[in-house]
Amino acid sequence: MTTVAAGATPVCLPRSELAVHLAENYGEVLIAQGLNNRGALIEVFATKSRDRWTLSETDALGRACLIAAGEYWNALGLRPTAARQSAAFGSRAQSAKRGSP
Repeated sequence: MTTVAAGATPVCLPRSELAVHLAENYGEVLIAQGLNNRGALIEVFATKSRDRWTLSETDALGRACLIAAGEYWNALGLRPTAARQSAAFGSRAQSAKRGSP
């Protein structure tokens, strides 16, 4: 699979097939997803080393189309802040101190 050129017909296939193809042929796994303003699922697949990535859009029928692909994926600002982290893990930390699960 190659990057979709401007004006070219995008490569589309069932979303489950796209995920398998990217994993088996390029070593890419899903690292991020979200909904766009049209309600389509946007997903980023990348290698573990983040040296290759693919961006896809999946419609309500499950048809995934390649939007772009490239090199060097760098995720910025994804680490939780100290306040969020303590709030998210606070109850578990307190349970661990008391010795309960």
